[in-house]
Amino acid sequence: MQIAVVNSSKSLADADVAFMVEACAAQLLECAAAWGVPPLAAAFYHDVATLPASEVYVCEIVDDLDQPGALGYHSDDLRPFIRVLAQGAATSVTLSHEFLETLCDPTCDQWKARGDGTQVALEVCDPVEGDSYSRTAMVLGETRSVNLSNYVLPVWFSLTGARVFDVMGKVTAPFQMSPGGYMVVLDAQGNEQDVFARYGGLAGAATAGKRLATRNSRLLRRLQGTRAA
Repeated sequence: MQIAVVNSSKSLADADVAFMVEACAAQLLECAAAWGVPPLAAAFYHDVATLPASEVYVCEIVDDLDQPGALGYHSDDLRPFIRVLAQGAATSVTLSHEFLETLCDPTCDQWKARGDGTQVALEVCDPVEGDSYSRTAMVLGETRSVNLSNYVLPVWFSLTGARVFDVMGKVTAPFQMSPGGYMVVLDAQGNEQDVFARYGGLAGAATAGKRLATRNSRLLRRLQGTRAA
């Protein structure tokens, strides 16, 4: 399976997108190994006409999303796709976020028990959404530094042991969020969903609100799926 990226933005050059995708592709391999899931490739395509016919998530970078406010979202309605708002150099962080969450929970329906009767959505970037780090990408012999999203490791969803819980080492306990992060919690009865945020209680809540306002966002689709169950 591959994420096929096309650039429909007029504000972001194809060359810049190529470096972003190259860095994200390497991160996808690392995350797949850490999570023990099948790897997911990523490649940049200059022309929509050259996109593979099947076995791909199509990722489109645009200057305007369907709904204002959100930075990106993923959907598996009809043909799976990801749509990301062009944000200059920061676009790579949103690409990374959407790619990693697609890798670890492509159907957007997995939950992990917290040991208290509640469950947390398996969204690997949301709890540490405010954090990013850089890595080097090479395209046609040129190297650039690209910023990527932080993400939690499998032990973040475990109640045992004192280990490294995210790639950047920002959190020190299971189910802990770093400033700017949030998570979706399902109660013991399975009929309530709450978004918990930090960063003074404001920035994370604002991020979650933007995702809920976006028709095809992972967050909205997850909550709707739970309610339907």
